[in-house]
Amino acid sequence: MRIYLEFYEIAEEGESDFIRIDVTDWSDEDIEEAINLLIEHAQNYSSCMIQKHYCYHDEGKSCLTEVI
Repeated sequence: MRIYLEFYEIAEEGESDFIRIDVTDWSDEDIEEAINLLIEHAQNYSSCMIQKHYCYHDEGKSCLTEVI
């Protein structure tokens, strides 16, 4: 399983911004710091979403996401 933090801009038209950070081997403290930085970055957007993505594709299973 891989764990990603993902930032999605929700744009009405045009191309949306997307950021994905692989945090699989990160400490809880480092993940929390990255989340805080993404939240700070989100202030530049009118509409966006941050989520934690638990990727099970390597195991042949479906992924799970947790909206932050």
